[in-house]
Amino acid sequence: MITSRFFIYKILEKNMEIKIKQLKKTVEVKASIKNLKKSYKFAKNMAEAEEKISEGNDELVLDYLDSIIEFVSDIAKLSKKEKEELEELEMEELMEVVSYIVAKLQGASDSDIKKAKENGEVGLAQESE
Repeated sequence: MITSRFFIYKILEKNMEIKIKQLKKTVEVKASIKNLKKSYKFAKNMAEAEEKISEGNDELVLDYLDSIIEFVSDIAKLSKKEKEELEELEMEELMEVVSYIVAKLQGASDSDIKKAKENGEVGLAQESE
């Protein structure tokens, strides 16, 4: 229990700067319990959706994509124009953005993310510049 408490405290000890290079935007995100919970809930929902999508349900694919756009828009407080720009990204670029944001919210530093990328770990494909 002490370890868990320390881990959560470590994650929430400061606000974080998130750089979305695909949108040429940097945002300051509050390291709050609310945002941490959003990131874990989002990751869980995406994992569950990916299993179901393999069955070929088009409606699930649309919901999956909408969920990604809404999550990024909510966390980064994107304007309508920026949200439209986000929707213009290719799937790989969008997944880089969302993976980076989730990793940052869950306590990964830019150096952790860079190291994971160098080691070929899936899901941490973007780093701040």
